[in-house]
Amino acid sequence: MIVPPSLRRSHDPVLPDGRPDAYSLGLDAYGNEEVYAAERSRLFHPAQGPLFVGHASLLDGPGHACAESDDRVLLTRAEDGEVRAFANLCTHSLRPLVRSRERVSHTCVTCPFHQWSFRRDGSLIGGRDIELSAEQRDRLGLVPFPSREWRGSYFCGAGAAGAAFAEDLRMVESTFEAIGRSDWLDFSDWSLVCTEDEVYEGDWKSFMDVYGDCYHVPPYHPGLASFADCSTLEWVFGESVHLQVLELSPEQGRRSPFYTSWFDGLRSYYERRGEPMPAQSVIWSAFYPNLMIEYYNGLRVISVLVPTGPTQYRNRVRYYVPPDMERLVPGLPAAILEAYGETAVQDRVLNETRHEGVAMAAELGLDVSTYFPNLTDPAPELGTVHFHAWWRQRMGRSVDGITVCDGSACDGSGCDGSACEDGPTLRR
Repeated sequence: MIVPPSLRRSHDPVLPDGRPDAYSLGLDAYGNEEVYAAERSRLFHPAQGPLFVGHASLLDGPGHACAESDDRVLLTRAEDGEVRAFANLCTHSLRPLVRSRERVSHTCVTCPFHQWSFRRDGSLIGGRDIELSAEQRDRLGLVPFPSREWRGSYFCGAGAAGAAFAEDLRMVESTFEAIGRSDWLDFSDWSLVCTEDEVYEGDWKSFMDVYGDCYHVPPYHPGLASFADCSTLEWVFGESVHLQVLELSPEQGRRSPFYTSWFDGLRSYYERRGEPMPAQSVIWSAFYPNLMIEYYNGLRVISVLVPTGPTQYRNRVRYYVPPDMERLVPGLPAAILEAYGETAVQDRVLNETRHEGVAMAAELGLDVSTYFPNLTDPAPELGTVHFHAWWRQRMGRSVDGITVCDGSACDGSGCDGSACEDGPTLRR
C-alpha cells in the first residue's frame, strides 16, 4: 500500500528552525470575534474559496437549493446537469431567495415576496407588474460565484476554480490510483442511510485540529485503533488538502464489539461478492476549511463544518453504504454505524475539551504554545501542523518574522511574491 514518495511528501509543512510548534496558532486565534470576522471574509467567503457548498446527493436533479454549508449561497442544477453557485439574494430588494436545503424542482427560482423570477443560469426572467428593459434584465441577474465540481462535490470561489486546487484534486486522484483504490472515490450509487446536524461548542478550528491528529487514536479510541492500524499511517498533502491512509489492523476490531462486527461483517460481505477484502481500513481526507470525506472500508462519510460564531459551529454529516450491503449481510450497515458512533461520541469530547483548554489558558494569561505536535515517524500530528500552516498563509499571520501571503493580490492559493507586498508566500 506504499504511497509513492512523489505524492506522499510533495507539500509537507516546512518548519522554520525545525521547531514542531512553529505554526501553532496563538491563543488569540481561538474564540475571537475579530478573527472569526476575518475568517468569514477570507476563508469562508463564497467568492474566495475553495469552499465546499454541497453534494450531488442533495441536488440530485434539475432544480435549486440553499447550499448546505452556507445560507448565503444558492445552488442551481440545469437540465444538462451543470451546477452553478450564486449569491442567495433577490436583486430586487436583497432578501434571501431560498431557505430550504432540500431540492426544489421548479423550472425557475422565484422570490416569494414580490415574485421576481430567475432562470437556473441566474438570468432574470422578470418581476410581477414591472416593466424592465433588456439592459436592466442583464444587470439584475443573480450574482454568480466561480465554482468547480469534483466527484459529486461542489466547491465555489476563485480558489476553487484556480490551478492550485485543480492540482490538489489531481493529487487525490493519483493517490487513490497508486494504492489501487480508485473505485473508492465513486460512491454515487451508494445508499444514504443516515444524516446528522450537530451543534458543537468551541471554535471550528478545534475540530480541524483534532481531525489532523492521528496521535490520539490508539490511547483514546481503542475500538477504532483495533480496526485501523495507526502504525501504517501515511500522509499525503496538497495546498488545501490532506489525506491519511491507513491499513486494516491485525487486531480485526477486537477491542470493541461494534468494530468486531464491522470487521467480521466486511469479511462476509466480500466473500459473498466473490472479492478479496481491501487492505485499507480508511482514507481520511480534509479539504480546508470545511469538508471532510472519510473513505472507510464499507462506509463513506461526508462531514461539513458550518461556523455559526467564534465559539460555536455545526457539523452536518451524511453516511453512505454500498447498495447491496444490507441484502448480502443483513444488519451490517447498522453495525457499522454503531461502531462509527462509538468513536464520534468520543471525538465530541476531544473537540470540546480542546476548546475548553485553549479558553482556560487564555483566561489564565498563560504564555504557552497552543499545540506541540508529535512529529516522530510516522508523524501522527502532521495533519494538524499542515492545517495550521494553511490557516496562517490564508490569514496572513507571520511565523518567526516571515509573513505569508494573505491572498489579497493573488488567487489566495499562494504566489511567487511578485504580486504581493509581503513577498513570497511561505510554500509547503
